[in-house]
Amino acid sequence: MEKVVSAAAKLSSSVICGDERVLSKSDQSPLGVTRSARPTILWIDDFEPGLTLYKRMFEDFGFKVLTASSGEAGVDLASLNHVDVVVTDYQMPGMDGLEVATSVKALNPDTPVLLFSGSPLVPSRARWVVDAFCDKAGPRGDLLAAIHCLLHVKRTRTLQPPPVAHASDQGQRTVA
Repeated sequence: MEKVVSAAAKLSSSVICGDERVLSKSDQSPLGVTRSARPTILWIDDFEPGLTLYKRMFEDFGFKVLTASSGEAGVDLASLNHVDVVVTDYQMPGMDGLEVATSVKALNPDTPVLLFSGSPLVPSRARWVVDAFCDKAGPRGDLLAAIHCLLHVKRTRTLQPPPVAHASDQGQRTVA
């Protein structure tokens, strides 16, 4: 079911974005985030030292990062803030990553959710709810590439096609 982005390129098995594998940062041209764009990431993980690390890392990449140390707190933040991407761990006490993804999608189906987990216990049904999966053991470039992929997909889904020009728009008459 997965499509390979480039057969000639080396692919990392730790990132899946939608139906496509994502190339790591080292395998593709750099995707920079401009400071003016500042997409917002909501990062949800019960491991607070990791939250601090990823918040700083991704703010250095130009993102605005909101953090929550529980699934419940993360869903509350998602309901109160504009969020471009949600990154959530799978194994958390209380609400797990699948429940977080389901709740976020219930709030706004267009919000992409990336499941960022090192757990081998992630059920296959979780991949039907989330938009991307990234292994915590994988390179950080893979994580950044997956987030950029989700941002790109989100932007292209919300773009409207240009209006179709009709002869009558230029004041010309059409004859049938």
